[in-house]
Amino acid sequence: MFNVDQLWQTRFSQYIKDTRRYLRYMFNDHLVIVMIFLLSGLALAYQNWLEVVPPDFPYALLMGTVLALLMTRGSIHTFLKDPDLVFLLPLEEKLKPYIKKSFLYSILLESYFLLLVFGVSVPLFFTLTDATLQTLISVLLLLLGMKSWNLWMTWLINFYTDKKVRLVDWWVRLALNFGLLYLVFSEASLLFIGIVVVMMLLLLIYFQNATKKMNWKWDLLIENETKRMQLFYRVANLFVDVPGLKEKVKRRKWLDVILSWTPYSKDKAFDYLYLRTFLRSGDYFGLYLRLLIIGAVLLLTLPVGYATYLVPVLVLYLTGFQLIPMWRHHYNKLWLSIYPVQEKHRILAFTKMITVILISQTIILAALLVFVATWVEVVVVLVGGIIFAFLYVQGVVKRKIASL
Repeated sequence: MFNVDQLWQTRFSQYIKDTRRYLRYMFNDHLVIVMIFLLSGLALAYQNWLEVVPPDFPYALLMGTVLALLMTRGSIHTFLKDPDLVFLLPLEEKLKPYIKKSFLYSILLESYFLLLVFGVSVPLFFTLTDATLQTLISVLLLLLGMKSWNLWMTWLINFYTDKKVRLVDWWVRLALNFGLLYLVFSEASLLFIGIVVVMMLLLLIYFQNATKKMNWKWDLLIENETKRMQLFYRVANLFVDVPGLKEKVKRRKWLDVILSWTPYSKDKAFDYLYLRTFLRSGDYFGLYLRLLIIGAVLLLTLPVGYATYLVPVLVLYLTGFQLIPMWRHHYNKLWLSIYPVQEKHRILAFTKMITVILISQTIILAALLVFVATWVEVVVVLVGGIIFAFLYVQGVVKRKIASL
């Protein structure tokens, strides 16, 4: 006999087992050490900044925007799989307890990251306002309630097949989330806060009634769950091979000009292959951009000092370390073995590309430092970054790829 509780427990256990297995490789000793140094430096800089933060700092606008985006994103983790479209479709009515458990788990998981971001801003919150511990607890409960509202609204909107409905819903919820959070953090009148809360409740009641007789959109639910797991697998694939990862290629036509820089010759075959892989396959180029943006933001916001030299090194280290798995990106493609190219050309092509990538990051970060630091500090970062790139590739990347 079908047991819905047992089904959810099995799916949840399998999900925890899979994620735990890859997290063990992702949070290795090297990354943990880097994170400890980075977080320690950021915490020290944050503490120093709190002593000089201006009273008119736009805290309500900043946290309203950041938390509203975190509130609006996300959906219920259903753990549904492709075969469910056949085997569970007739049992849709019996799956309500399954969705309730998934909803509760999703609240815990999504709220964890939400409260973590808010927790970082709490010292600033107390510095700029006259908030008490009771106020803080009230805000935390409000955030949990808002996240629950957003998750259930997302579930209800998934009953609609029209993409425009989901798009409009996303923007409406973003506006309501921002409005409520901005009013709360700016200590506005309870009347205005109450009006926004009533609007959110009325919206929930309307869609709850409108979707009562609608059926699940199984294709959409399974697609969303697949995308969620593939995102996790792509991140994990930066640290270890993931068999369950489905390759995703993006055209990125605007980057074709970079490919033209590679000469057309036999010994440059792997130069072209790895460069094209970096630009189009997986999430390598996205990783490069994200780390570059994070480094740029830190350099432009943190006080000039130790962070000026530490941030570029950390960005280069993380970029180089997480691009090493690209060496095995074409591991299962047997046609590479028939290339009439010696192995030394492959090694040279890969290490040269990683070196160029790291040097390009160094040049961009050094150029941004011109706006906040002296020329001496800019030159130190530029020269130091280039030296670090060469030493890291020759000392670490070569050794790593030899063992893969």
